[in-house]
Amino acid sequence: MNSQGIQESQKRELLTAVRRAGELLLELWPGGSSIGAALEIKTKGDGSLVSLADLRSNELITNVITELFPSDALLSEETEPDNATLAAARRTWIIDPLDGTAAFLAGRDDFSILVALCEDQIPTFGVMLFPARGQMIIAEHGKGATVNGAPLAVSRNQLLSQERVYIRNFECTRPELSSPGMDSGLAFLKVACGELDGAIIKMSTHREWDIAAPLVVISEANGLVSDETGAVIRCGSGLISYRYVVASNGINHKELLALIPR
Repeated sequence: MNSQGIQESQKRELLTAVRRAGELLLELWPGGSSIGAALEIKTKGDGSLVSLADLRSNELITNVITELFPSDALLSEETEPDNATLAAARRTWIIDPLDGTAAFLAGRDDFSILVALCEDQIPTFGVMLFPARGQMIIAEHGKGATVNGAPLAVSRNQLLSQERVYIRNFECTRPELSSPGMDSGLAFLKVACGELDGAIIKMSTHREWDIAAPLVVISEANGLVSDETGAVIRCGSGLISYRYVVASNGINHKELLALIPR
């Protein structure tokens, strides 16, 4: 499977829109050089935060995707889902216009924008932009993954070692493996570039928009992503049927699965 339904001109327009959204976020970012704007911060029903920055980035990106791909379904963290359309769709765009809102509001630089195309519920094209870090990651099924144009590749470490595994939302059976804290998007990138050997996230507040783009990136960097049983994760329905997301360099995947409490 590949994303042949995306023309090169469409990719360019999409990437331009993502970069523009990144520039917008930097203008509003409390950690940036500007004083920041009134961000109108609210708490959503699940306890997560949403701000003016999330909403403005979402509007910019979703408008462009809707214009470029009018026949495709859309699933965004900040847009009310159309469940009937998602259930019937063969192609769905999944968007997190500001992944790591809490990090963004705290002035940290590990927030990102995540955009993915899923075809038949398999992510085939993904973009991750870290505006404050100046990193644009692009991945496409069968074409590899790059960061600012340079190829990405997972580590080749055979065994798990201290502080080389990102653990989120649960107590790991080997706590010495846990990496320092960071937003999950950055952790996924660190797996894809070999700085971490794996990541395990319990799906409590995380949803498809947090993982769809990283799934493509890690897979195209020669890594492996699965649920807690080792099964392929499907995206695009808006429904979560699994409890954990496990990302690895592929070599140590079984060892990572064994870290999950039974």
